Amino acid sequence: MINKKSKLALIRKKLHLRKKREKSLMEEYQKKLIDSLSELRIPLLLLHFSLSFGTLGYMILSGGNFIDALYMTVITIGTIGFGEIAKGTDTPEGRIFTTFLAIMGIGIFTTSITVVIRVFFVGNAINLLKYIKMLAEIEKLKDHVIICGYSKTSAWFVEALRKRRIDFVVIDSREEALKYIQLHNIKYFIPEEPFKKKALLSAGIKRAKYLIANMEDEAQNIAVIVTARLLQPDRDALFIYSTAPTDGTAQKLEELGANKVIVPDKLIANRIFSYMLHETRGYISDLFDKIAYGEEVDLEIVELSVSEKSPLVGKKLKDIDLRKVYNVTVIGIRKFDGALNLTVTGDTEIEGGDTLLLLGKPSNIRKALEFYKEVL
Repeated sequence: MINKKSKLALIRKKLHLRKKREKSLMEEYQKKLIDSLSELRIPLLLLHFSLSFGTLGYMILSGGNFIDALYMTVITIGTIGFGEIAKGTDTPEGRIFTTFLAIMGIGIFTTSITVVIRVFFVGNAINLLKYIKMLAEIEKLKDHVIICGYSKTSAWFVEALRKRRIDFVVIDSREEALKYIQLHNIKYFIPEEPFKKKALLSAGIKRAKYLIANMEDEAQNIAVIVTARLLQPDRDALFIYSTAPTDGTAQKLEELGANKVIVPDKLIANRIFSYMLHETRGYISDLFDKIAYGEEVDLEIVELSVSEKSPLVGKKLKDIDLRKVYNVTVIGIRKFDGALNLTVTGDTEIEGGDTLLLLGKPSNIRKALEFYKEVL
């Protein structure tokens, strides 16, 4: 008896949890679309009744000619009025029937057309259909970027992503942001508040590689980071980046779940100082500056970490021959203690904890990383 009661209690609990399950954004939009389309039921039913009634009446008058009867009905309730086409409509009975049909049908026809226009063109039916299709496409994305908050900074970031052909989803519900999203032809966007769980789930946070918390309000950035980290706790699976006005705030955001938080004023100052310190005028210094900030699309420097158990440990650089296989060059090795070795040769041995600095075209580097991801 105890086991049966326990099972019943468990079943009831599961059913209760299912009832309490929050609807996804897709389900919400689908429900809104159904509710919007439900306005068409009565007008379309009345229109169908008018067409059927008129066609049947004219068929009786014309002796069973369906095509002429339907045509006469349409031109009557549609106020086209080409005259008495069907046989029998030029009789007193036919004209009385046409008069009655016109009085009844014209009102129904115009009301139906008005409702259809309101639902599809004035209402949200078309937008809802677009959003549903968009959410279905977002479900197919993987290793993409989620941008929470669309601003001038986001616009520059989007431009860089497009150059690298990296998929991204923008989440923002503010009217001014939505205007810029439409203006900049953003393919995937969700018009919801970014810190909402359902918005992040619909953006594919479980499959995304990066999330940018770029809200103008600090509290909203905190809300986005906390919610995102609750949905995806693994810092190596989802990298979260944000901005903060001070170093102190940046540290707090990193403690809450962000992988890296940038202080814009500090970054700008350091970059200007870098130009001043190195007197940046030449091609080489500009090139490395662009590579560091992702502005150079034909060349990239990335890090490849080697674990202690990696099969690469103990091998020499010439043994893995990245340049020959992937056309990627190892320009240096950062050791476990932080020391940087920039005088590497083919005989340089790889040790556990090393980080290889790879230089090459982005497409070649991606191929190398995809391969070594499996062995490292």
